[in-house]
Amino acid sequence: IAYKWERYEGNSQIQDIKIQVGKTGTLTPVAHLEPVEIAGTTVSRASLHNRDELHRLGVRIGDFVVVEKAGKIIPHVVRVEEHLRNGTEREFVFPTHCPECQAPAVQDEGGVYIRCPNPNCPAQLRETLRYFASRAAMDIEGLGIKLIEQLIAHHLLTGIADIYRLRDKSEALIKLERMGEKSVENL
Repeated sequence: IAYKWERYEGNSQIQDIKIQVGKTGTLTPVAHLEPVEIAGTTVSRASLHNRDELHRLGVRIGDFVVVEKAGKIIPHVVRVEEHLRNGTEREFVFPTHCPECQAPAVQDEGGVYIRCPNPNCPAQLRETLRYFASRAAMDIEGLGIKLIEQLIAHHLLTGIADIYRLRDKSEALIKLERMGEKSVENL
């Protein structure tokens, strides 16, 4: 049996394009959109996948675009409504360096992805820890992205193994914003 998911589309305007650094160092352009409702949810960001897709679509900041949620899941830009351009749109220049650690970005040999090669990049660490703590992996309740960012900033997490050493750092944890004795104990 083959299932075909209904396509859900909406029109929006790109307000900005930002680069997101993933857990493997991949630099992914993300369109920040004027919020639009698609398939019952408000969409304000959509993936542009990679530099080649960005160029193929010809996306510019300020463009009106068609955004799709295939299978009601991840939104992405399908096409640019070039006929709606008024001359105020700006081209997006893909960075040559990681926006987080400033390491020179490198393209996968024979591939389309551009990555930060720095294994100590704080963005890669943040995304690795976020995935590790997520429901899909270790399901660590209370260890969300805001806390992960604080722990990295205070040098309490420098790798996955440090999660298991947090118990020994209770006094330092209590001093963090929005952390009390009970929160530390639960974590």
